[in-house]
Amino acid sequence: MSDFVLYGPAYSAYTRIVRLVLEEKGTPYLLEEVDFISAGMPVAQKERHPFGMVPALEHEGHMLFEAGPICSYLDEVLPAPPLAPSDPVARAQMAATISVLDNYIWPDLRELVTQTLFTTLVGGWPDDLIKERMVKRLAASLAILEERFVAVGALNSKAVTLADLHAVPMIAYLAETLDGQLLLQDLPALSGWWNEMKNRPSVVATAFDLAAYPWAQKTED
Repeated sequence: MSDFVLYGPAYSAYTRIVRLVLEEKGTPYLLEEVDFISAGMPVAQKERHPFGMVPALEHEGHMLFEAGPICSYLDEVLPAPPLAPSDPVARAQMAATISVLDNYIWPDLRELVTQTLFTTLVGGWPDDLIKERMVKRLAASLAILEERFVAVGALNSKAVTLADLHAVPMIAYLAETLDGQLLLQDLPALSGWWNEMKNRPSVVATAFDLAAYPWAQKTED
């Protein structure tokens, strides 16, 4: 059995963030799928995470939760290759990038993805008003990400840090939507970063198929 057991579904952006770190470290791990959309959040997950969320990571008898602390822990216990800059300013910039992604990008992007990808897969209809509002908000926040973070190297496919790995699952979802593709056309730095990151071995290794999950199986009338 692997020393690292990760609890969460492959489709969870934050579960994938942890998987990316483990892949970059070249460390074997076991992914225990917690498909909460199909079957609800299991009681056992509430024992792993006090708020019953994903991901959670079990290692050497310890249960860790929340992607950010888990990734920092992994970068310490698995030092090679390092995924945080040694320079304090660069390290602070990395942390700021992650904070921006969590607080100003992902909430709106998650709503857009819910309306365009997930709702469609379960046979529903997206709420166009919500979708339009999210696209407008993302156009503004992604422009700031482009100018203040990507263009100055805080996201850098040539020197990958925890910030890059944090962004990958989010931008991957963005690129899966038509609205996201249109937004990326106006963001050359972010698009260039994504075009290089999407072929990285760790990104390819953590890819998944939403349509394969039970909740996405539509029944024929």
